[in-house]
Amino acid sequence: MRAGTERTKDIAGHSVAGAAALVGVLALFNGGGRIFWAWVSGFTGRMWAFALMLGLQGICLLLVPHASNAVLFFILAAVIYLCYGGGFGTMPATSGDFFGVKHAGAIYGLMIIGWSLGGIIGPPIIAALIGDGAVKNYTLGYTVIGIIALVSLILPAITRMPKPETTSAPDVAPGMVGEAD
Repeated sequence: MRAGTERTKDIAGHSVAGAAALVGVLALFNGGGRIFWAWVSGFTGRMWAFALMLGLQGICLLLVPHASNAVLFFILAAVIYLCYGGGFGTMPATSGDFFGVKHAGAIYGLMIIGWSLGGIIGPPIIAALIGDGAVKNYTLGYTVIGIIALVSLILPAITRMPKPETTSAPDVAPGMVGEAD
């Protein structure tokens, strides 16, 4: 949690204690996003929900470094956290919709591996963009990740439900194969 509080302090000017409290409150938005976006995806469809999450996150990420006061910073960060949590609320249902309940667990596991790889690869890349000197360039880091989120809007737009496999009807009723007449 220390890294999160240091970033919040650097960007929004909060004390370490204030930043820690802010990160704690934002965690509630992460958890709430799991419920909220799962509910939204039930009405809009999974891909529309993903598109809304990516679009909102992309816009908010572009705006965060330019937040002129603590309230605006908090609102933008809350929307980002709400959308981030939403991925965890919609991915299991999406895997079930696309591949059936029988395969949902394995597919969701692969989705989480991809998410985890992003969590390993992303921070060093963003850290390199921000820099480690006395003056950090958070604007560049947030701009790059915001643009990536907006470009990612193409993914829900091109994603299609897999076509069901066609199977021919058996000549004999199940359980009758190999039985004598």
